[in-house]
Amino acid sequence: MTPTIAQLAMQVLVQAGNAKNSLYQAITTARTQHQSLDLTTCQDQLLAAHKVQTQMMAKMAAEDLPVTTLINHAMDTLMAVQGNYELIVALGCDWQDK
Repeated sequence: MTPTIAQLAMQVLVQAGNAKNSLYQAITTARTQHQSLDLTTCQDQLLAAHKVQTQMMAKMAAEDLPVTTLINHAMDTLMAVQGNYELIVALGCDWQDK
């Protein structure tokens, strides 16, 4: 069964939400346990969300479907989490020596 646009949007939201949770858990763990920051799980979840987003956008284009509030919310959420991830990476946050 082919997923609907709404189902794909919800998958993006779930993956992005999981990535955000993983990001904050990794930061907390690194800070409180004075370890290097491990963003592997977050990165994997962001990649999964982007793959679903690509699938969703391709389906929308192929079927000439309109953008809905749910789709906007899913893409905005993914963009926000991706931005947070990129900021942490750019800052080079590492609490190992503190």
